[in-house]
Amino acid sequence: MGYVVIIRPINCLIASASVLIGAWIGQSIFFSPMLLLACLIAFVVCAFGNIINDLSDVEIDRVNNPQRPLIAGTVNKTAVIVVALMFAALALISALSLGFLPFLLVGVALSLLLLYGIMLKKTLAANFLVAFVSGLSFVLGGLVVANTVCIVPLVFSLFIHPPREIIKDVIDLKGDTHAGVSSFPIRFGTERSFTIGALFVGILLILLPFPFFLRLLDLRYILIVLICAYPLLLYTFIKLLKKPKENELPTLSTVLKITMGIGLVSMIP
Repeated sequence: MGYVVIIRPINCLIASASVLIGAWIGQSIFFSPMLLLACLIAFVVCAFGNIINDLSDVEIDRVNNPQRPLIAGTVNKTAVIVVALMFAALALISALSLGFLPFLLVGVALSLLLLYGIMLKKTLAANFLVAFVSGLSFVLGGLVVANTVCIVPLVFSLFIHPPREIIKDVIDLKGDTHAGVSSFPIRFGTERSFTIGALFVGILLILLPFPFFLRLLDLRYILIVLICAYPLLLYTFIKLLKKPKENELPTLSTVLKITMGIGLVSMIP
């Protein structure tokens, strides 16, 4: 069971769904062998990244998440490394069937995830790298079917992931301090970090209607965004400006994750 937990299968399924959104956004729902292969590749790349994350987080997880498989001893470290290498090889070999640009994108994503685990995990760049790599799933779907509108969810990803990562950094403050991580709350303090998070949410609130105004997405999109996503984002924005209490942080993180899900649904034609 530990080997399932360590890849975070729900997150991997979300990555696969993002590929579909990148292909479908502004177009129509359809399936093809290449698109389904791209979904599988995104799942595998995400699994690779999650394993790398846990391998680099061992010291942090001893304090923050002692239930994680590597700390709890439910997986073997050597076996986990082998699985990660197998995932990377499978993703690259499979991506060859999709063409040069998708293959290059998958190679970049794997490299960035490895760089994240080895060098950038403990730096301020970590939050932005997570946002960028998450957004590449949309681009993969767009490349497979030549849909340039896939850039829209990539841009949104760059603004919704950082505030959630900042919130998680505040939650993990104790373990990150112990491990020498240079996160936003450690570098700038929690109050300034919340302000930075609110800035990202505020910009996202401004950007969300633009695909409708530019006629890239239809009335269904803007209605879902205004009725479902905006209230949650406004709630998060206000909470971050008011500096939330420690016990409110998990809720805010969950609210942003739900908002991501709503965003995915809103872009399905």
